[in-house]
Amino acid sequence: MKETYNGYELQTEWDDGALGYGFRISNRSGVEVSKSMDPYFYEENALIAARAAADALPAQE
Repeated sequence: MKETYNGYELQTEWDDGALGYGFRISNRSGVEVSKSMDPYFYEENALIAARAAADALPAQE
């Protein structure tokens, strides 16, 4: 799932190795600025964690 949030692109995806969902956060240039360290059982939980991580980053306009 992809979502734009505070100027960042959030992407959640299943990780077979971790047996859970993870997230990646990219800036407008497409450069990865953050990612999850732990897997999430539900994709919605990964998205909530991605939003919280994006809130901790400087806002992009």
